[in-house]
Formats: sequence, structure tokens, C-alpha cells
Amino acid sequence: MNRDNEEYYYIDGQHYDNMVKSRSLSDSVLFYVNKAKKYGGPVLDLACGTGRMTIPIVKEGISVVGLDLSAKMLDQAKRNAKNENLEIEWIEGDMTNFNLGKKFSLILIPAAAMNWVLENGSIENCLSCVKKHLKRNGRFIFNVFNPDLEILQRDPSNVYPVYEYLDPNGEGNVIVTESNTYDKATQINYINSYHKIGEKEIIKKLNLRMYFPQELDALLYYN
Repeated sequence: MNRDNEEYYYIDGQHYDNMVKSRSLSDSVLFYVNKAKKYGGPVLDLACGTGRMTIPIVKEGISVVGLDLSAKMLDQAKRNAKNENLEIEWIEGDMTNFNLGKKFSLILIPAAAMNWVLENGSIENCLSCVKKHLKRNGRFIFNVFNPDLEILQRDPSNVYPVYEYLDPNGEGNVIVTESNTYDKATQINYINSYHKIGEKEIIKKLNLRMYFPQELDALLYYN
């Protein structure tokens, strides 16, 4: 997993939660909750962040383990679970290298977290770990960005609006814009993300690997 991306969401978790609330992403949560209800537990939520998928699934009475690379995101997940009076097992770990010693009926990698895995060897390690932890008839469900060539081929000198959300520290809205440069050889989109709060602007880096549909089919087949 690429630690260079960690600071993108400020990693205290509160900014991430506010950003999610502002973007009306409830449909994606409902999708994963319905899959968990269909296939049952235990469920492993990889790159679980602040528990956006984990907590609603647990509220359905399904056992879930949440794993994430960031201790600070997990701290916020624990606070969110405590606010709901829920006991959840949270694990700090890398989804490209983990061994939990048990198997799951369903393994999730939601929120396009797979795009944060940049190298072929790392994605193969991730898929190997997933396979090792799946029950015989288990299911693995994830989503990735559908590569949009119009976005990938943008002029890197231009800056585009992305979203805005309420600053958790009461400093008004955080306005987020970005520019990007796409490397066709590595299939990595290098993003400069500009987070403006009042007169202050913070520049953050976000590197995302683009996976194309037939490439994904091959990765899953050969792993």
C-alpha cells in the first residue's frame, strides 16, 4: 500500500468523514451492506478508513473486521463505533501484506482503495492475501475508478473543482481543487490536490494507479 497518499485526507479522520458526508455517497454504502446481508459474515473490510462501510454492516448484526494502514483513521473509526455503542475489531495493517489466521465469507475493498496500490507486485500480493483469507465459497467485492481518458489527458497546468466540505475545526468550508499528470507507461495518475480553508491553502499529493477493465480480468484470473 502506498503511504505517500496517507496525508490526502488529513488522516485525522474527521476531515475524511466530513468530506464523505458532503458527497452523498450513501448509495455505495447501501450496496456493500446489501452484499454483506446476502453473503453473511464474517466480513473483512480492507482499507476500512473510519468505518464508513464497517459500521453499517455491523449494525445489521454481521461480524466484521476492519483493517487499515493508518492508525489515525482507525482512531476515528473507534470513536465512530463508540458513538454507536458497537464493539468492532480494528486492525492496523497493510492490505498488500496481512495474515489474520482466519477466513471470511466476504472480503471488501471499497471506496476505490485498490487504486492506491501502484505496483503490479503489490496488487498481486494483495490478491494473494485475499485468496488466502477467503472461505471456499467466499466472495471478494471491490470497486475501482473507471479510467476516463478525458480526465487523464487534461492539461496539467489547469486546475479543476472537485468538492467542498465543512471544516471540522469550525474554519468554514474546505474547497478542494486539483490538477493531474498521467503517466501512460506506469498507468499512474499524479494528482496535486489544493485544499483551501479561508486564506490558507494546503497542497497534497495523491497518486492513483489506473486499472483498465480487461487488465482487471487478467489480474483476477492469474491470481
